[in-house]
Amino acid sequence: MASERQKPIDARLKLANLELQVALLARAGLKRWEIATALGLQQGTVKSQLERVANKLGPNWKGRPDIIWPELEEEVLHAIKSLQEQNKQEINFNYARMAMEGSISPDEAAILQLQGVPSPAGTAYLRRARAVQWHLLLLGDGRVLHVGAAPRFWIKPALTFLADSKYIRYLHSDNGDDPYRPWWLPYTTGGRVRGTKAAYYKLGDASAGDYVSNYLQAWLEEELVDYVTRLYSRIQQRWLALSRIARNAGRKEPEPPPTQEELLLEARQALGTS
Repeated sequence: MASERQKPIDARLKLANLELQVALLARAGLKRWEIATALGLQQGTVKSQLERVANKLGPNWKGRPDIIWPELEEEVLHAIKSLQEQNKQEINFNYARMAMEGSISPDEAAILQLQGVPSPAGTAYLRRARAVQWHLLLLGDGRVLHVGAAPRFWIKPALTFLADSKYIRYLHSDNGDDPYRPWWLPYTTGGRVRGTKAAYYKLGDASAGDYVSNYLQAWLEEELVDYVTRLYSRIQQRWLALSRIARNAGRKEPEPPPTQEELLLEARQALGTS
């Protein structure tokens, strides 16, 4: 009986063609959205296919030595390796420090006061803050920066630098706006993508507000184009890798991502600089 349980299982004989394709890619380390994109499926379909695989092969099927798997094509392996290398990369934003140098005329700095108790005045302040996206509003001694969902995505490097340098401190997400979730967003990250939410950041004092306003304006003028360029390169690499996988699976290539010009236009529209 024990020897029967150890008898090798040929995955090609146990699984249907689509189940096998999905299982091979999952076993190689692709995430559900990547498998869905490469094979032209819905993520729910990928989930159901993986459930069928588990029902046919049993638990822990990905790493079991008694299951025989076909070899993936060299081009697919190359594409998967490319995706996995991208997932490990961390974009270095230290170059943004250069934006601090030089004299830059500041926009009029303003400060938002978040009311601790709901009130008509507090509601009006929040509405006004959302309307101007990342700009500050001068509304009292409580100093808070509100950043809309789409602008927060596009100025992430600048916000990261300001937070690391202690000029701002993250308070909480703002559920008053819908998250920024364009269809191409999964191409930008190896993690699970839920979309970017608007958020509030605490500022230390009025001088911090001046610096934050100056820095954000300088970053938009000097660094945004380079950031979009790097983002586009990452998106393009992931799309090319997923396209290679799709072709080798005999399936239609996924829809191409936006061009670099389209991404820059979307960024400028979100930030109110177009």
